[in-house]
Amino acid sequence: GVTPPAPTPTPRPTATPTPKPVDFAGKTVRITVGYSPGGGFDTFARIFAVHLKNALPGSPNVVVGNMPGANTLVAAKSVINRDYNEKSIDIVLIIATLIQQAILTGVEGFDPTDVTYLGTPDFAPSDQTFCVRTSVADSLDKFMNAGRTFTIGQIGQIDTYATTTKWAVNQGFPIEQVFGYSGTSDMNAAFNRGEIEVTATCRESEARLNPEWAAGYATPLWYTHRESPWIIKGKAEGKWAWVDSFMNIAKERLGSSDVQVNAIDSLLDISASTRVFAMPSQTPPEIIDAVRKTFAEVVGSDAFVADMDKRGYDVGLKTGEEYQELVEGLSKLPPETLDVIRGLFPES
Repeated sequence: GVTPPAPTPTPRPTATPTPKPVDFAGKTVRITVGYSPGGGFDTFARIFAVHLKNALPGSPNVVVGNMPGANTLVAAKSVINRDYNEKSIDIVLIIATLIQQAILTGVEGFDPTDVTYLGTPDFAPSDQTFCVRTSVADSLDKFMNAGRTFTIGQIGQIDTYATTTKWAVNQGFPIEQVFGYSGTSDMNAAFNRGEIEVTATCRESEARLNPEWAAGYATPLWYTHRESPWIIKGKAEGKWAWVDSFMNIAKERLGSSDVQVNAIDSLLDISASTRVFAMPSQTPPEIIDAVRKTFAEVVGSDAFVADMDKRGYDVGLKTGEEYQELVEGLSKLPPETLDVIRGLFPES
């Protein structure tokens, strides 16, 4: 008989070598903060440094230094231009408004797409909410169809209160900005004494401090990105059915374009964090990956959340990869969308 051919051996897949874990023993991790010692940024960084030291393999020395100036630009430039040193690993803490400014108008010596982001530990989608005094309008319909504008208190021209309000004004919402208030509490007081008719401060934290708002003094009109629990509760009781994001209301009632809506949506996305941790792009990829992984672990840990909660700091993770996409996405927006965003800020 004929001998059958031997079966062809099945090729075995080649094993991909597992990357060797990075050991940080004997290294120093240096966090540079762009503000003076003792402030909110500095305190946040020092608490974070303790947790980072405990979480990085090899428990390296983690030190915090301060290099204040130009809205964290001095710190950012000092770190991103420094040569990599395997014994000393650099992290810089940048304020998100510097990144916005660099994308929108350019900042000499700083390209926000040239650094590698570790992430943000205080990502919190805004539950900013606009309310009108119930005595002047007790529904969105009455507010929109009153045939006049309503006064709204504002602090400065570049904070989120001002940019979201200016966007609403540009879409045709009947509000008129009144500047000069010193802060959120000052605007709340002006609203409560009847000096202004609308406030943009009706977020959950402020509604808790002013329980009379939900009890009938204020009528919520719209929120920016996220609905507050106090409004969700009211809706469950049959109140305020019209409350929606101002982007949806602008599209449905005022015919706002996709360009207008995409512009404010993108700005709110990148404004949802204040503290941005980054590393120089020349840092080796395996070091960046290891620090990014540990960064996410720290921000998600119960111990870190508890430490921050004690001090009243928001905690919410936007990973390095997610923040990198956010920055690159904003910088690549169509020119007409970027023009809408630029138009929300005063001309420099």
